[in-house]
Amino acid sequence: MGKIIDCNKVNPASGCSHVVRGDTEEELMKNAAEHAKEHGLEPTPELLEMVKSQIEEEKIA
Repeated sequence: MGKIIDCNKVNPASGCSHVVRGDTEEELMKNAAEHAKEHGLEPTPELLEMVKSQIEEEKIA
């Protein structure tokens, strides 16, 4: 089962509905750092820590 991060939960003010996915935490964080760049953000240690706190297990419907 993969892991996800809902961008809107990390920063509700962004209005972004993108969900970042990865099979492992390492892959997920790499993908999240790439997505942060799409927002014009540099993936700083502080931002990555905030993102990491929002990791969830992907639920299969």
